[in-house]
Amino acid sequence: MSKPEKIFMIGPCRASVFRNTIMISGAAREMPKVKFEVRFKDKRTGRWAGTSTMTVPELPKAILALQKAFEYLVHNKGGELA
Repeated sequence: MSKPEKIFMIGPCRASVFRNTIMISGAAREMPKVKFEVRFKDKRTGRWAGTSTMTVPELPKAILALQKAFEYLVHNKGGELA
């Protein structure tokens, strides 16, 4: 996987912005994508890991991280509102 263009972290919640190039009718087109995860340290291995599930206190943090990613895409070409 390529490196993210921008990462928004609010507490353990992380929204990473990627830009993938896809072909549509023979033309290359940029497709912005956002990957969301909640980061945590695995108690067994001591390694950092990620999950898409969250606790109730993490919900506002997730919303804020995703909102920041949305605003970034809208203001930096590529936030297609379809």
